[in-house]
Amino acid sequence: MNDLRQGRLDIVPHYFKVDLPFYKEHLKDFLPDKIIDIHSHSSNNPGLQPGDPMPTFWADWVTFGHGMLVPKLLEAYLQLFPGKEVFPVCFPISDRKDVDERNKYLAEELERYDNIWGLIWTMPDWTEDELIKRMKSGRFSGIKPYPSMVKDAIPDKDITIFDYLPHHHLKLAEKYGWIVMLHIARPDRLADPVNISQLREISKRYPKIKLIIAHIGRSYCPRHGLIGIPALKDCENLLFDISANTNQPVMELLIREVGTKRILFGSDMPITAMRAKRICEGDEYINYVWKADWTDNRTRRNIEEEDTYTFLLYEQILSFKNASMACSLTKADIEDVFFNNAYNLFTAGA
Repeated sequence: MNDLRQGRLDIVPHYFKVDLPFYKEHLKDFLPDKIIDIHSHSSNNPGLQPGDPMPTFWADWVTFGHGMLVPKLLEAYLQLFPGKEVFPVCFPISDRKDVDERNKYLAEELERYDNIWGLIWTMPDWTEDELIKRMKSGRFSGIKPYPSMVKDAIPDKDITIFDYLPHHHLKLAEKYGWIVMLHIARPDRLADPVNISQLREISKRYPKIKLIIAHIGRSYCPRHGLIGIPALKDCENLLFDISANTNQPVMELLIREVGTKRILFGSDMPITAMRAKRICEGDEYINYVWKADWTDNRTRRNIEEEDTYTFLLYEQILSFKNASMACSLTKADIEDVFFNNAYNLFTAGA
């Protein structure tokens, strides 16, 4: 696969015709010179290769389409953010059978590169001793639990945070100052009362926890954020990353409710390297993707419109830029979100 998902730019004319001009017009002057990407996937799983059939559904593309080695990720940043220095926080994406192999690869890369951080991909059935042993196997700064890693599959409508982020892992994270990058499950996402209750419990029970709620709790459409963000406003030890979220009203609400000190930039690379537009229909988000070959035809629009698409990551940052302008953020606020907050989080106590 010869595109940015594997660290190379495909269709070079489109990059120079659409992507680079978009970056120069909308993003270059807005972004600080140094950026920490708190949310990126780097893994030695094969991903899609030249000649492989394209996935037919969006979910399959997400599951199978993003193997990206650390050096390819670093190369991609040079194309995405010319003139900027980007320091990623990496974690794999894996299923249960490959988790140790994926973590081992990242541990090796953490020894090779001193300008990246890494989180270990966890399984909830690991004991305290097993988790500590694996954390010590590499220069890991924290943990990345994920709903699909539960031993016995639990439907999305029933799974709870503590099913995939158990208390004995939270206890260790607080004790050792590990970062926790949390993906919110359940159909109602951040608006779900069970999720809200358990997040509040974590905040109260583990007051020194360094927990980041990924993707603004997957509030890709407004209602989830309108309910969930105010409900967590007073949980000052819970942070939010804006990765893969393009919803400006949600971002404005987040800024106004929790303030910029609790917001961190993340990209969700390489997923957001797809050129796409996102819309909401009610509580459902839809990605319209450039040249997608999926049978779900709601991912396609007419060719003329698609040819104006740029990276979803750029759309995400533009939405945050517009939200920051609406909220009258300062240059210092922007630097906090894109660099300082993450730097302070990872270097505290070092």
